[in-house]
Amino acid sequence: MSALYDIEKADDGTSYKFTTTSGLVYVAYFTEFILLDVNGEEIQVVSFGFACDRPDETKRHDSRVKLTIIYIVEEFFATQSDEALLYMCVDGDGKGKGHNRYITFGRWFREAGGLLEKYNFASRDPKARFYSYWGL
Repeated sequence: MSALYDIEKADDGTSYKFTTTSGLVYVAYFTEFILLDVNGEEIQVVSFGFACDRPDETKRHDSRVKLTIIYIVEEFFATQSDEALLYMCVDGDGKGKGHNRYITFGRWFREAGGLLEKYNFASRDPKARFYSYWGL
């Protein structure tokens, strides 16, 4: 059995889908994101995200999900070696899901032990909490 789940890549090359052995469908995606520098100039970066539509809130540990997500990110850097990748954990629902993702993503990053660097940033905007991003 492979350590990774079988990944389906979308025709546009910006999203990926895989299904776990328990039937959960994950979608991982890359999108353009615009940041503004101190002078108001736009900086175009790539943002990464992933989602899983769970029928219930039960958390299931599945190391193959971690390995598959890490593989997708590493493949991005293999083809875009001079890019940075922005990953945001937004706690917009007030249930702490953003913070939980921040912790999980940080643990995955440490366990991956690769050549990537990760930088944390917390927003000062009390209406939106951006917990984490990583880049090369």
